[in-house]
Amino acid sequence: MNLLLRVVSGAILLGILAGVLWAGTPYVAAVVAVAALVAAWELSGLLRRMGVQPAAWLAYPLTLWLALRFAFPAAYRAADWPLVAAVTVGLVAAGLMRRSLRAWAASVVCALYSGFTLGFYVALYRWHEVDTTHLGVRLAVLTLAAVFAGDTVAYAAGTLVGRHGFFRRISPRKTVEGAVTGAAASILVGALAGPALISMSAAAGAGLGALVALFAQGGDLAESALKREAGVKDSSHLIPGHGGLLDRIDSLVLVGPVVYCYLRLIAFT
Repeated sequence: MNLLLRVVSGAILLGILAGVLWAGTPYVAAVVAVAALVAAWELSGLLRRMGVQPAAWLAYPLTLWLALRFAFPAAYRAADWPLVAAVTVGLVAAGLMRRSLRAWAASVVCALYSGFTLGFYVALYRWHEVDTTHLGVRLAVLTLAAVFAGDTVAYAAGTLVGRHGFFRRISPRKTVEGAVTGAAASILVGALAGPALISMSAAAGAGLGALVALFAQGGDLAESALKREAGVKDSSHLIPGHGGLLDRIDSLVLVGPVVYCYLRLIAFT
């Protein structure tokens, strides 16, 4: 994918996301739920290529619940009890049906990787409920902007001036130059847009940008490692010419929980 196509596709994605964010919680939750289910399906395909067959009856319902839990009333948002139920029911079912425990473990991993992580974007969005100034929209915009800026700048710098490999055994095209400039872009977005969008200090915004840079690139590398282990180039062929959904959102997967926890840690309100 050349740089122009990457920028254009990113702009289109941002336009769609902007519409969904402005539409309200039900629409955001629906998009997150669909994305989580598709991500779980693609991850299941990768795991099958590694010789592990996740149990669909466990993986998809658990994924859906974890993705939507923040859209429910506060009493139902905890992730511990559905995970305990999945562990208990999965272990009992595996024993009764004489199925491999690897299938049960793979099912829980699918749900955690896709539903648990992406569900935090619903949590970020619902932050607007503490005020009437669309805080959730602004939090989501800040997070996505930091991710997309880092991803785009890393790709451009890696393509134009990249010379030194960065985890070449996992992703041959990654470069140190791309990683460093991409991280700088995310930090800069956090430092500048943080105060402008959500009235946090520049230092706190830079800290948010640094975490986004670290975990966005970590998510990208993690998905690359999964694909390499499975022996495939793309997570699926869902999007013609672009691969699978995971190939497009790998940088977002780990960022949501980290940003949410960071904002809680600094007592952001």
